[in-house]
Amino acid sequence: MSPLLPPPLRRRNFLLYFSGQIFSNTGVWFQNLALSLWIVETTESALALSMVAVCQFTPMLLLSAPAGAVADRFRPRSILFVTAPLMMLCAGALAVAAASGHDQLVTLLGIIALSGVVQAFDRTAGQAFLYELVGPRELGAAVSLNTVAMSAARSLGPGLAGLTYAAAGAATCFTVNAITYSSVLLALCLMNPKSFAEKRVRTTESDKGAVRALLGDPTLRRLFGTNIAVTVLAMNFMVVVTAMVTITLDGDPAQLGATHALNAVGAVIGGLIVSAIAHRGTRVVALATATLGLALGSAAFSPNPLVFLLISPLIGLGLGAFQSSLNSTVQMLSPPGLLGRSAGLLTMSSVGVAPVGAVIAGSIIDSSSARVALLVGTAACLVCGALLARGGDRKPDPAPEHTPLLR
Repeated sequence: MSPLLPPPLRRRNFLLYFSGQIFSNTGVWFQNLALSLWIVETTESALALSMVAVCQFTPMLLLSAPAGAVADRFRPRSILFVTAPLMMLCAGALAVAAASGHDQLVTLLGIIALSGVVQAFDRTAGQAFLYELVGPRELGAAVSLNTVAMSAARSLGPGLAGLTYAAAGAATCFTVNAITYSSVLLALCLMNPKSFAEKRVRTTESDKGAVRALLGDPTLRRLFGTNIAVTVLAMNFMVVVTAMVTITLDGDPAQLGATHALNAVGAVIGGLIVSAIAHRGTRVVALATATLGLALGSAAFSPNPLVFLLISPLIGLGLGAFQSSLNSTVQMLSPPGLLGRSAGLLTMSSVGVAPVGAVIAGSIIDSSSARVALLVGTAACLVCGALLARGGDRKPDPAPEHTPLLR
């Protein structure tokens, strides 16, 4: 392996997992875009489109904590061996429905809700699995790189899905998503279990006791609170950015697509920067949060689509740095035996609360403008960044390198 690569990517097991995540998350974005277009075409209802988000994300809000408990009691790899085929079946069911012309909304929402249930366990187990792939010393970099994989998929997926949808329709997009999960299964099968980090100590605490232990840590409590506040008030990009480009600045679809793509490219760069920082801590999270806020504030005053387009990579950079630094710091500060619960709380405080943020952003835009929504996000980021910085810089304790499992 090249010494220029980040340390986690020099590990064969992590490289396999990282590659599988890029493929599978690109497939998820194929499905997300195709699903939105298909629902709009078949129902011509904005309410139906909003119900898709409710059915997709509500299970993550409700089940992320139980999913964390499961990830702490069982091997995350074993959980992923179950969730990947189930996600494949859900995507396949949507493909069959689209190909057969079945457009009964209740059936479609049921499939989406089931997918959301499985995804709650899949995301949480995936986060908890990182410890076993790289051990405690490289955990922070691994979490950051995992965020980079998601950002890269967000950059590739929508553009490819738009072209595929126009050329071949929704069924093909759903089929592509189903096929990409085979890359996850292949990666899991090719891994060497003897190279996994030592088995994490299983906690005997109840679910409530474990969550109470995590939230009893003042630093973790501030980080989870920051994650909720920034997600709800500042990270509604599909709503706010779309409204800013198309409504406020009167941009065209091509400019909107380029904006989202450049945003995702910036997020990849931000995640890579954080993964290269040797000593992460709350000060890095505070700086990343403030960077995101300043980028959003600059974008709010864009006079035309071109200026907004130029600022988009900076928004993405702040977003990637924020997500990477916060996720890695939370995981590194959490007790090894509670990494599953910690990952569950991260999912709940980000993906789970996303629909609430979308509703708030939509209400702000309807009552004022997208510029105001961006400024609300700016204020949320700057306040959260200041509160984190005021609380002092807490870094994880140095951890010894892990030893492989003996089988």
